[in-house]
Amino acid sequence: MEDIKIGSSLSFGGYNWRVLDIQNNTALILTEDIIEQRAYHVAYKDITWADCALRKYLNGEFYDKFNVTDKSRIIPVINKNSDNQWYCSKGGADTQKILV
Repeated sequence: MEDIKIGSSLSFGGYNWRVLDIQNNTALILTEDIIEQRAYHVAYKDITWADCALRKYLNGEFYDKFNVTDKSRIIPVINKNSDNQWYCSKGGADTQKILV
């Protein structure tokens, strides 16, 4: 991981990623290209991140595209979903996200 720097680009799981941050030998990365256009949810209704269709896709179909080796490098962490103070919408239950 010595050659990975914040701002650098890397290939992982068949995608090109930009390194946003590095902490404790762990990189936070973001894809450089749009992978797919998807709606937040399948219906227009009040729904939190924990229950939306986009999160289901990312943690299911998208995650499953990675091979076993790449999956072993993905680190789950807890995402706190606080209520939105400007729109007074509920944040919902805390969820798990992945870091590489």
